[in-house]
Amino acid sequence: MDKQLITQMELLRKKMVEAALLNESLQHMDVIMLSQSLDEIIVQVQREQRSL
Repeated sequence: MDKQLITQMELLRKKMVEAALLNESLQHMDVIMLSQSLDEIIVQVQREQRSL
């Protein structure tokens, strides 16, 4: 797995958790946008793993 993608995933996850705590909501637009970005990276990683 690409180390850069792992680092990016970890960073996005931290930002998402921070946004959720700051806004006291999992439904805040910032949290949703970060979650969607994280989802895209997860799907990319899964595709790469399947192609190995």
